[in-house]
Amino acid sequence: MTFTGTDACGNSPKNVFVAEFEEHLFEGDRGALAEAVAEDCVLQIVRPAGVETHTGREAVVDVLLELSAHSPEVGHLEAAITHGKAAAAWGYWQAEADGDDLRHFSHTMWFTTHKAQEFGQIRVFQN
Repeated sequence: MTFTGTDACGNSPKNVFVAEFEEHLFEGDRGALAEAVAEDCVLQIVRPAGVETHTGREAVVDVLLELSAHSPEVGHLEAAITHGKAAAAWGYWQAEADGDDLRHFSHTMWFTTHKAQEFGQIRVFQN
């Protein structure tokens, strides 16, 4: 598995936190994801058919891990940006290195505090 792009996000500690979160999601790292989300975190999965909401660290991590369950082979983070308590990241995952099954992602997150130590809300956009 190869994940790239995190080196381009190092201009602030908050951006690095977001980039590392995306890499942990790509890798399916349960422990690192659990450390990054608040106990009462709210996750929203936004799809054309509607919004699915999950609450609580364990439920949020379980659903996030379902996103990486297809074992992507290649991932690239195009950007991880922050402003105040808000953050956004986008890029793509590929199931195979040859470019098949390209899945773009767009995530928005809100930190619980300006210190950016954990997310209180995460929104994942899927089509």
